[in-house]
Amino acid sequence: MINFNGECFSDYSTVPENWLSKIHNLPVHTHYLNAFRGRIPVLESHYFSMMSALRRSRVEIPMHFTLDYFQEQLDFLNERGVDQSENQKVMIQFYRTQKPTLENPVCSLFFVMQIESTLWEQKYLDLILYKDHYLFADDYSNLFQTYDPLRKLARVFAYENGFGAALLLNHHKRVAGSTHGAVFLINDKEVQTPLMSEGAVADVLRASMIDYLEKDREWNLIETEIPTFSIQQAQEVFLISSEHEWIQINRYRKKKFETDRSKAIYQQFLSHLVS
Repeated sequence: MINFNGECFSDYSTVPENWLSKIHNLPVHTHYLNAFRGRIPVLESHYFSMMSALRRSRVEIPMHFTLDYFQEQLDFLNERGVDQSENQKVMIQFYRTQKPTLENPVCSLFFVMQIESTLWEQKYLDLILYKDHYLFADDYSNLFQTYDPLRKLARVFAYENGFGAALLLNHHKRVAGSTHGAVFLINDKEVQTPLMSEGAVADVLRASMIDYLEKDREWNLIETEIPTFSIQQAQEVFLISSEHEWIQINRYRKKKFETDRSKAIYQQFLSHLVS
């Protein structure tokens, strides 16, 4: 089931051709959310993240694109027969209604919303370093769409070499993120993650994790510059994003990581999200 700009269709074959023809180009912005029992945690943060990305993309945002509207659209999609599992991943893609021209450079938008069930459990992958291309350490890199093709290319590179995920570097050759989300390193009671100025994606789940760890007196959260050798020095490594959820790293090069503290954070953070 697909919510196509407020109208539900069973699949793409039933979408009117005049609408379907508009999504042949890349989306202006893609946003992932996680829903638990039909409720989206930090929905307001997701909404403002979407609107911020759209404003920076030079598009005309419809006035009815409110926070309540997107919750209603999710409910509408669920009511139309989507698998109503306890945990769901929601993808919203925004497209221009027409190509920009000199006469009309700023175009209006429509969206496509899809839902799939998810277990929201720890997945275990091995990690490799991707060095064929770098991303720039600036605030344009914070937008998900900016380097999405690079993440997909690096993911293929990882799969070709027998790995599950790859680290992405900025032009300073420091860690900016990964193919599967924000990078977090654990050493004793300290948790490190790349600064936004290093080119990290402004993922709402990343921000929620940082906010959670900063309020938990058990952990010392540090946003910092992370050189590649810090990965091998870490005791534990995990990745997190709204798209791929929680990825536990087993191995990077010859380093086999522990997992006990990451598991504890995972369980506490998940309880925090669904409460």
